[in-house]
This record gives sequence, C-alpha cells and structure tokens, in this order.
Amino acid sequence: MNLSGNLLHGIAWLLQRCGLTLGQVDAFAVDVGPGAFTALKIGVTMAKSWAHALDKPLVAVSAFEACAAGMPAAVPTLVALPARRDALYLQWLAPRIDDLPAPLCEPAFVVQSALAEWLAQHTPHGDCLQAVGSERAREWIRAILPTLRWKHLDSPPAEGVAQVGWQRLSAGETVHPFSLVPLYIQPPSIHKSQPKPHA
Repeated sequence: MNLSGNLLHGIAWLLQRCGLTLGQVDAFAVDVGPGAFTALKIGVTMAKSWAHALDKPLVAVSAFEACAAGMPAAVPTLVALPARRDALYLQWLAPRIDDLPAPLCEPAFVVQSALAEWLAQHTPHGDCLQAVGSERAREWIRAILPTLRWKHLDSPPAEGVAQVGWQRLSAGETVHPFSLVPLYIQPPSIHKSQPKPHA
C-alpha cells in the first residue's frame, strides 16, 4: 500500500494545512512500539532523521502509553494490542492527569493459551478496572475478566503520542537520535542458525 510514501505526503499536507515547515517543528515524538516491525522501523527512522538533521529534541512514547493517555485517570488500565494472530501485547498502566501513565508491570508478549495465567499474575486488585484495545483482545480477555470496562482501539492514537510526548518533553526526558531503538518485545521469527561443527 506504499504506506511509507503516503506517510511523507500526509506529513507534507498537514504542515501545509497548518502553515508550517518541518524546520518550525519544535520537537518530534514517535511511537516506538510494540507493533509491526516494518512500520516501527519506518516511523522511528523518520523521526530520528528529522531530529538529527534539524537538531531538534526527540521523545520516545510507547504504544501502551499512547493508548492509556486517553483513559480516565487513576484507574488501572490494561492496554491490549494485537501482536501475532495468536497473541497480544499487554501492559497494565495507571493513567494520570497532566503526567505520564505509570506502568504497573512490564510490557509483555502473551500467546492466547497463556493469557489466563498472565492476567492472574499481573491484574491489579480492585473492582474498578478498565481496558483499551482491539476487538480480538476484548473477546479473549472478557472471557477471563468479564467486569472490565472496555474502550475499543485498534492502534495507538496520534493524539496519545503527542500528549505523552509533550509531557515527556516538558520533563526533559528526551533521547538522542542515535540511541533510540524501537520497543520490540515479540520473539524474533527468524533465528540465527548455529554453525556446523567441522569434521
């Protein structure tokens, strides 16, 4: 679908609509994942290139933070994003008003067969819990946690990346373009073969 080419055209259109040039952008915030390998690589590479070439601050935002940013504050929130066909990316966070969402556990790649065990180990105590994520995630998780309040979201929202990015920038939490790497938590599908022993 030539998404990388469309992304460049979309950015040019947005800047023109706002009467701005790329050089007038004060800082760059980028969703570092988890997500699709190629999409993350393209998005992160573009943000790193612009920040380096224009000498502007660069801020990394996880997909989990971007999704949690739009949820009611002070309520533990499960972010559940699609990974493989049989797996989800999961993390519990606590959204805050005018501050970064606080992680309640480490981000995880969880296959469907291990979902009940992961939720049993990581779900916070309390009656008031919420979740945001894909329709598939809701179907799988509601069978285990039927009282979760859900917000449907297929992908991290740009406004969530901007909101968390602004909060992180205001706190001085920037990253050098050369050191920023995507958040890849899914095990690689290709493994390096072991060298054969010499006869």
